[in-house]
Amino acid sequence: MQNHLLQILALFAMETPVSLDAEDIRNEKVKVLRPMQQLLLEDVIVGQYKGHNKGSKSYPAYIDDPTVPKDSLTPTFAAAALFINNARWDGVPFLMKAGKALHTKRDQSSVQTCPWKLVQAEFWN
Repeated sequence: MQNHLLQILALFAMETPVSLDAEDIRNEKVKVLRPMQQLLLEDVIVGQYKGHNKGSKSYPAYIDDPTVPKDSLTPTFAAAALFINNARWDGVPFLMKAGKALHTKRDQSSVQTCPWKLVQAEFWN
């Protein structure tokens, strides 16, 4: 995954630092990244973009680039579920996606939570 995605994950998941000093923020980010679970193959998807037509416009495949070998298996897309093994984030997947030549160009971070009643039901039963 790209470094800036891991930086966003660390900023989101870290505890509040004792100050806004760069070293205090770094220390809290490290506390998040150190207990990260090693990626498992079943938690990762990779792919490579293919050529296609959209209306009258033609989009080349990755291997159509003259600098890329025709038999290249280099991934141009990755999605992964990352897990932080600590008390706050245990069992919570952080879903990351990155790719080249996607249908839309965007940078997005979003948080999806479940209703508190579901959390309570799971916790208290």
